Amino acid sequence: MKKIIALLLIVALAGGSLSGCANIQDDETRTKTEGTLLGAGIGAALGAGIGALVGGRRGALVGAGIGAGAGGLAGLAVGTHIANKKAEYASQEAWLDACVNQAAEHNRHLRAYNAEQSRRIAALDRQTKQLQAAYAAKTADRRQLQAEQKNIEAIIAENNKVIAGTEQEIAGQQQALAEAKAGNNKESARLEAEIASLKRQKAELENMNRQMASMNARVSV
Repeated sequence: MKKIIALLLIVALAGGSLSGCANIQDDETRTKTEGTLLGAGIGAALGAGIGALVGGRRGALVGAGIGAGAGGLAGLAVGTHIANKKAEYASQEAWLDACVNQAAEHNRHLRAYNAEQSRRIAALDRQTKQLQAAYAAKTADRRQLQAEQKNIEAIIAENNKVIAGTEQEIAGQQQALAEAKAGNNKESARLEAEIASLKRQKAELENMNRQMASMNARVSV
C-alpha cells in the first residue's frame, strides 16, 4: 500500500508542476516544460514500480531515478516536436535557432543522465563482484543473483529508450543542418557542434550498456 501511495505522490507532483506551466507565456517553452515534467513523472512512477519488484524499497528509489531521467528525455522529445516544424516559425533563422536550442537542451539532459548512470554503474560493478564472490562462498543464494540480473536488465532497457530517443533527435537535427548549410546560415556551426555532442553522449551510453551486459553475465546462474 505504501508503494502505491508513493507512486501516486510522484504523479501528483508532476501534475502540480504541469499546472504551474500555465504561467509560462511562451508557447514553445511551455510545451517543452510540460513534456519534460510529464515524461519525468510517468517515468519515475514506472521506474519505481520496476525497481520495487526487483529490489524492494531501495530498488524502488533507484528505479524512480532511472525512470525519471529516461522519461524526462522522452517527454522532452515529445514536447519539442513543434520546434521542428519550420512552417510554424516566422523565418528560417528563427526555426534554426529553435533547432539549436532544442539540441542543446537534449544535450544538457543527456549529460546529466549519463553522469548519474556512470555513478550507478560503478556501484553495480562493486555489488556484482561481491555477489559473485558470496555465491562462490555459498553465502548468497541464486535468488539474490537473479534479482540483481533483473535490476541490471531494467536499467539497460531504460537506457535503450534514451538511446532510441537520441537517435531520433540526431536524425531530425541532421536534416535541419543540411538546410542550414544549403542556406550558408550562421547557425550551421552551432548546430553541427550540438549534433557532435549528442553523438558522443549516445556512444557513451551505449558503452555503459555494454559494461552492464558484462556485469549481467557475471551474476548469471
